[in-house]
Amino acid sequence: MPKKYKNAPDQTIVIVTNSPAQAFDEAAYPHLQFYYTPAEMPDFLARLHKVRPIPVKNGITGMVVDKNGIIVYTRGFSNTLAENNDNTDEMSWTILSVADKKGTIGGSKPMDDYLNDFVIKGKTGKKDDKKTYSPGVEPTFKGWDKGDIEGMELHDFSLITKDGTETTIKEILNGQPAFIVFTTISADGQEVSPMLWHVENVLYNYFPPRR
Repeated sequence: MPKKYKNAPDQTIVIVTNSPAQAFDEAAYPHLQFYYTPAEMPDFLARLHKVRPIPVKNGITGMVVDKNGIIVYTRGFSNTLAENNDNTDEMSWTILSVADKKGTIGGSKPMDDYLNDFVIKGKTGKKDDKKTYSPGVEPTFKGWDKGDIEGMELHDFSLITKDGTETTIKEILNGQPAFIVFTTISADGQEVSPMLWHVENVLYNYFPPRR
């Protein structure tokens, strides 16, 4: 029987950065908790997007934060990783197993390791005090121009739910570690990244790959 993957959080937070809240049907993804950016993009996300697209074009961006809100992992995932959108994608578990090459921006280990360490075991990441952000001011720390935000505390920003309730990312996290997905959805709510299907089914409808 399908079951939650051992290193999956209870729910995955999904932040939709182009706000088609009313048109999109969230019911197909019962384990994904959807939030939407306001009409005006939060300053932190807008500035980050200019140096490191979030989400990546034709894909999603995944982020793991520890219980103190420190960003310990970010990575873009192309839609082609879940292009089949069916059980053939089970064979690779790509979102869990893929790792960046040494020296590139983002996690150097598979995301599965970060989920296990920081979400399941509750370990804390190392905060980089040089990586700071102030609203309305472009960060100047080394690596910002490349989107190197690992070790940075995730700055608070406003979000809304489908019914229009206002909240913030800090309120959503509530001192808990999390896996956060950034994505876009078409204005009519129909064009959705297949990686959302991948996250829903690999993390929450898990069973050994078929041979």
